[in-house]
Amino acid sequence: MSSILVNPAPDFSDPLGLLAACHGRIEQQCATLLRLPQHIERSGPDAQAAQAAAKALTYFNSAGRHHHQDEEEDLFPMLDSVARSRGDSAIVHLIGELRAEHGQMDAAWRALQPFLEELAASRPVKTPLMPVDRFAAAYRPHMARENDRLLPYAGQALSADQCAHLGRMMALRRQPRAG
Repeated sequence: MSSILVNPAPDFSDPLGLLAACHGRIEQQCATLLRLPQHIERSGPDAQAAQAAAKALTYFNSAGRHHHQDEEEDLFPMLDSVARSRGDSAIVHLIGELRAEHGQMDAAWRALQPFLEELAASRPVKTPLMPVDRFAAAYRPHMARENDRLLPYAGQALSADQCAHLGRMMALRRQPRAG
């Protein structure tokens, strides 16, 4: 019997691959959220809408938050230092823009979150007021810039030790907290 070889999902030993894979999951969540208002208009706040809302809440309040922390607390400072030492002002500028966009994305999430909480509880929401477009519009170009410019730069600029440190910090961030 032959086996089918499948590329394993990135793990903390490949932190840059893990960040890129997270972007794929964020894109999937955004696609679901963008379909949600039309679904609600057709079917109301049914079980499917409640499940989609609950999944988005869980994802963006945990993995999504960790992803931003991975970048803000570890990747961006590390890359900023490397870029400055190399005189790569375009990357330094990009990191500043990406940090600012994180603030916009957080604001978009805070605006969307109450709608999703209502839906997760199977309560009706006014879909014209639901800011899913704003939320997805904040994420999509941001992720594209990270995937197209920042992560490739990180892949060539960071040492193996720096990548290993990044992976350790990402893993540590996801460990359950005692207490």
